[in-house]
Amino acid sequence: MLYHISSPETTLPTPAMQPTAGKVCACDFADRSEMVATMLLAPKGLGQIQTGLEKHFYSKGAFNLSQLVLYLLRQTGPAHVFLSSYSIAEDSLAALKRREEKGELLSIRFLIDNRVRSISPKPFAYLAEAFHGKYRCCALHAKVALLWNSEWHVAVVTSMNATHNPKLERGIIYTSKEIFDFDLKTLENEFDQGTT
Repeated sequence: MLYHISSPETTLPTPAMQPTAGKVCACDFADRSEMVATMLLAPKGLGQIQTGLEKHFYSKGAFNLSQLVLYLLRQTGPAHVFLSSYSIAEDSLAALKRREEKGELLSIRFLIDNRVRSISPKPFAYLAEAFHGKYRCCALHAKVALLWNSEWHVAVVTSMNATHNPKLERGIIYTSKEIFDFDLKTLENEFDQGTT
C-alpha cells in the first residue's frame, strides 16, 4: 500500500491508520534542525510510518534529509543511521551529533561527495572532527538515509541533501527489509572504498 503526499488535499495516515487531510508545510523556526521533527509529527505533517508501507512525499522546502532522519528516529526509537548526501550543513551535522550524544543514534556513518571538501570546507571540517572515522568521501550524488534497529529497517531515497533548501524536493520512505538490504549493501561497499 502506498501513501502519496503532494498537496494540501492529500490524505495522510495517522498512527491508527485513519486518514486526515494534511500537507507538508514550510515553517520558519529559530533552530529548524531541532524543531522540524515536531512539525512533521503534527497531524497535518508527514504522518507515521508503518512496516510494509511506502510513503511518498514532497518536502515543499520544509525540511531536509537530516531533519527527516530526526523525525524518523522519533518513531523507530534508537537506531543505527547511514546517510549519503551530495552536500552537508554544519547545523544539520550538529543536530545529529546531539542525538548521538543522547544515545538516540546507536551508530552513524556518512557517505558524502568528494567535492564537499572544497565547496563546503567549514561543514566538512566539522564532519571530520565530530564524526572522526565515521565518514567517507566518493563520487556521489545519491541522497539516501538508512535507519535500523531490531524492529525497523527504513530506507529513504530522496532528491534532498542534508542542507537547507527552500525548493520542492521529492522522496520515498521504504520500510521493506529487501529494499533496505539492497541499499545497505551498496552504501557499505562505497564506504569501504571511500576516502577521508
